[in-house]
Amino acid sequence: MASLRISLWNANGVSRHTQELTQFIYEKNIDVMLLSETHLTNKNNFHIPGYLFYGTNHPDGKAHGGTGILIRNRIKHHHLNNFDKNYLQSTSIALQLNNGSTTLAAVYCPPRFPISEDQFMEFFNTLGDRFIAAGDYNAKHTHWGSRLVTPKGKQLYNALTKPENKLDYVSPGKPTYWPADPRKIPDLIDFAITKHVPRNMVTAEALADLSSDHSPVFLNMLTRHHIVDPPYRLTNFRTNWPRYQKYVCSHIELTTALSTKEDIDKSTETLENILVSAAKASTPPVTYAKPNYIKTNREIERLVLDKRRLRWDWQSNRSPITKHMLKIATRRLTNALKQEEKNSQRSYIEQLSPTSTKYPLWRAHRNLKTPIAPIMPLRSPSGTWFRSDEERACAFADHLQNVFRPNPSTNTFILPPLIAANLDPQEPFEFRPCELAKVIKEQLNPRKSPGYDLITPRMLIELPKCAILHICLLFNAIAKLGYFPQKWKKSTIVMIPKPGKDKTQPSSYRPISLLTCLSKLFEKMLLLRISPHLRINNTLPTHQFGFREKHGTIEQVNRITSEIRTAFEHREYCTAIFLDVAQAFDRVWLDGLLFKIIKLLPQNTHKLLKSYLYNTVFAIRCDTSTSRDCAIEAGVPQGSVLGPILYTLYTADFPIDYNLTTSTFADDTAILSRSKCPIKATALLSRHLTSVERWLADWRISINVQKCKQVTFTLNKQTCPPLVLNNICIPQADEVTYLGVHLDRRLTWRKHIEAKSKHLKLKARNLHWLINARSPLSLEFKALLYNSVLKPIWTYGSELWGNASRSNIDIIQRAQSRILRIITGAPWYLRNENIHRDLKIKLVIEVIAEKKTKYNEKLTTHTNPLARKLIRVCSQSRLHRNDLPAQQ
Repeated sequence: MASLRISLWNANGVSRHTQELTQFIYEKNIDVMLLSETHLTNKNNFHIPGYLFYGTNHPDGKAHGGTGILIRNRIKHHHLNNFDKNYLQSTSIALQLNNGSTTLAAVYCPPRFPISEDQFMEFFNTLGDRFIAAGDYNAKHTHWGSRLVTPKGKQLYNALTKPENKLDYVSPGKPTYWPADPRKIPDLIDFAITKHVPRNMVTAEALADLSSDHSPVFLNMLTRHHIVDPPYRLTNFRTNWPRYQKYVCSHIELTTALSTKEDIDKSTETLENILVSAAKASTPPVTYAKPNYIKTNREIERLVLDKRRLRWDWQSNRSPITKHMLKIATRRLTNALKQEEKNSQRSYIEQLSPTSTKYPLWRAHRNLKTPIAPIMPLRSPSGTWFRSDEERACAFADHLQNVFRPNPSTNTFILPPLIAANLDPQEPFEFRPCELAKVIKEQLNPRKSPGYDLITPRMLIELPKCAILHICLLFNAIAKLGYFPQKWKKSTIVMIPKPGKDKTQPSSYRPISLLTCLSKLFEKMLLLRISPHLRINNTLPTHQFGFREKHGTIEQVNRITSEIRTAFEHREYCTAIFLDVAQAFDRVWLDGLLFKIIKLLPQNTHKLLKSYLYNTVFAIRCDTSTSRDCAIEAGVPQGSVLGPILYTLYTADFPIDYNLTTSTFADDTAILSRSKCPIKATALLSRHLTSVERWLADWRISINVQKCKQVTFTLNKQTCPPLVLNNICIPQADEVTYLGVHLDRRLTWRKHIEAKSKHLKLKARNLHWLINARSPLSLEFKALLYNSVLKPIWTYGSELWGNASRSNIDIIQRAQSRILRIITGAPWYLRNENIHRDLKIKLVIEVIAEKKTKYNEKLTTHTNPLARKLIRVCSQSRLHRNDLPAQQ
């Protein structure tokens, strides 16, 4: 019968035993490792490849006590609540076994805190009706094999012997604690407490491995656990693409009738079935082997055996000579494991190359990400917990179903009627097969994830010409009838946690939608027909720089900084409001969006886009579980190609005042007003906010006023009066971050440069194992890593902050020089200029000058007149802070 291999161990500081613990769990093929006395804090980042780690630190936050669980990442489980009291710390998970759900808990009871029977039962009651709670209880009793009885052991024994508690124990029957003091006697304090787990299903055995003062205990549980299989994929690296193309050619039909909506739905389903069947017929299955123990050399295997033999001898005779020999053997094994790890890392680094397919340099950089955080349970509004994948998927679905609804109306605004007869009729547009083939070849990314139908972009790229012709006929029929297939309206949503947010709340996760590749391909083709109309008719406002070709964030920030510099030159006050739209893309009012589509887009797209927007559904996927289908009542389609342009059309009539400066990038909006009088500057902006409030209420757009900011940019000490939006005072600040650029009150760029310098140092610290002087990576590749990974951190926005004072720019220069010295290991007497020259890396001021020149050349040919206007502003106001007139 299959068994679950569990081990419990008091690590007495798990971080310093990482190498030998990794060797142990791989060699013994451990499924679940229960750790006590982990000595971890919130600053630690413990991780072993192939396993997930859940930890509970001591409640005082210091590096002592604590518990943790290492579980193989393919075993189906979910995390339960931690128990963190001074007298007991525990980490628990729930496993799906063949006889039901069972809780496994790692337990540590510090010796200096007494525990009563009621406190023990308080903890056991949190674990459910079936559990194994194992660890270091520091409770001795002859009932489970200890040599004497302690008060804590007596309290635990009383809890076990009461029939109503239905508790039992599993013990190795041998000493597990081996104190270093020879005057102390070994004893048994590491064991397991069980409930509703038959004794004949679990056996315990003490092992002579690992090097703390506690022996690990091996628990063998005779049961079958559920394995989480990797996500199923239709294709893999072994797919026979010629066979795939042949299968598609033999089954595709070019004479299919496409004259009704039912024909389109049937043809869409048939095409999907053909592609799926072709992929299955041409792709051999891939077997996923169970991870084996780590491969080591014979010397390490010999050292492990020597240490194990000496530990058994010392536990038997307690001889000081044997103990000294055991320490030497442990030290030798630890050093050998560290050297093996260094050699393995060195061998890996030596094979890295930017052109290699097996050992690419970019993958080594990508692997620098922190280990995957454990999946946290979700808290419901009533306070209960959703722990399993099925419960979490349903909780996310309920949350998003409330999100994908339009904001309630706050006024009496009614959409005016639009008479379609007044619009110029247009013939339905047609797609050509050559256009479709070009889009498939040039715009589809084979690495993108598939939708719920599992059809990948690679499967479309490999299609034969007959299939492309068939898809083109289908797309033309969709455009002619104005009907979007119902199967393409379903999206699979994966929830990604937002950094720094409470992971127990559904609102702390960002939805990532996975749409079918065929639907996104049709959207790309439709966008080719819509874009010329938008460009010719100047449909999009000039102040909107988001989701537009040749429009970037730097140009938009430049418009703001140019206005601020102009205010400085004229000794004016510039007050700015930065608006935060709540759930901008998710709560777009569909009726209002359709109204604007009819006004702004050609008539041959109205019916099609109406079918595209309405009656869409989504389902949440959490690992292997998927929620029910839920309706989407508002918002532009998540993850779609047309979604960003539709949102831009929805906000195209945002009110503007030509006496003010309005800057929008998608939903990031900034409005600036300047005047010599601070009261007048605020009054101008306040009067305009009245029309903004009315527009927001009409189109059901909600503003999170508490996240908005008002900043007064001036060289004077006085601040503009506060602004009010929706009867709420907007918070005032001395700095703001807009589109990734930090803007301070006096536009000194000090905050931005310090933030970029800090980010650069943190990233360089993560890359230290690759770029340090002792790394076997060549200097050429180290310089390549700096230029491709580290340098873009500080060069972003350098076209703007390059006008800062030399003392501020020197902050970045010092950070760069420090990193280059780490790369080369240069001695102190070698000049920084020589290091830059040898590595062919330019100084910061040279990079800034070069980027400014290229940026000005880009502005001269810009399609947006507001961007071209920046050339004159930049040439007239190249001022450093020291060049500005002194304050009065």
